[in-house]
Amino acid sequence: MNQPFRSLFYIVLGLMLTTACQSPRVSEEDALAGADTTARELPLVEVATAQRRPFATQVISNGRVVVPQQAELSFRSPGTIERVYVQNGASVAAGQLLASLYNADAQLALQKAELQLAESRVEINDLLITQGGRRGDTSSVSAEIYRFIRLRSGYDRALLAVREARLLLENTYLRAPMPGVVANLTLSAHNPTPVGKPFCILLNRTELRVVCPLLESELATVQAGQTARIETLGAGGGSYAAQVVTLNPLVSSEGLVEATLRLQKPDARLLSGMNVRVVIEKSLPNQLVVPKAAVVERNGRKVVFSFADGLAKWNYVTTGPENSTDLCILEGLEPGQQLIVSGNLNLGHDAKVEVRKADAADAP
Repeated sequence: MNQPFRSLFYIVLGLMLTTACQSPRVSEEDALAGADTTARELPLVEVATAQRRPFATQVISNGRVVVPQQAELSFRSPGTIERVYVQNGASVAAGQLLASLYNADAQLALQKAELQLAESRVEINDLLITQGGRRGDTSSVSAEIYRFIRLRSGYDRALLAVREARLLLENTYLRAPMPGVVANLTLSAHNPTPVGKPFCILLNRTELRVVCPLLESELATVQAGQTARIETLGAGGGSYAAQVVTLNPLVSSEGLVEATLRLQKPDARLLSGMNVRVVIEKSLPNQLVVPKAAVVERNGRKVVFSFADGLAKWNYVTTGPENSTDLCILEGLEPGQQLIVSGNLNLGHDAKVEVRKADAADAP
């Protein structure tokens, strides 16, 4: 082999040895990291226990607060408002004065009628003496003569005039016919009485009601006397106990039935016309209850994955009544089984899973 080719051979051999020495090597740290990644490939799940216990069914609807007893109040006589004694939101008692009209003419008419009545009484005494009786003693003449005296004196006419004048004067005052709260009051003093609309509305808030629509299919679980919960929708809303009072025996064209509920302890935060959430509850005894999150659908059927020996077990189930958080299992499970309630959407039968341990923040 001549010198040039020998030099080329040694150069190629040196390059091959250098490349072999620089080939990548797996470190101990990388091997441990890979082993840790493999260990974490098991899906983390959460479990809950199937329990046999009473179950509260819920029918949920949107409703509206109504005041069953309310009155539109107006003056019985037209005129000009002299004074308003209340304002919107004021609580009033039965018979309390709400407003009055200028009534100088009505007071004058009453004084005139009372004067005529007094004059007729004087005339009666004069006629008693004329008819052979004694002054001031109506029994000193016969009943027939006394009737004649009353007509002749104009006493009966004067008495009716006084009653009429008192009524006209009273009509210039607007009083509350019942206890309640004043609403829709917009007028003030020195304005004429409204025509065609009430002066104000009086709401009797001693017994508030809620009306809500129910689906025709929900009637089987709702009846008069059932307890319910009323929840206001606004920020900081409250919850109120209620009871179903009536179910309207008429189904609308939309397949709805109107239910009326009585609020048991309403407060000032509940206003007429307010929108609320209605939850009607009924207790079913001895039901197998599981969280709704445990149930998934596979091929159009409902499935629950139970947990046993580190494996997820596929169970077809038949479900029954449900509420906002739980539902009843009619067949397919047994009480006491551990059920997977999270991480169950993509599981298969006998899939290996790991139960997530409670964090320190979650521990009681």
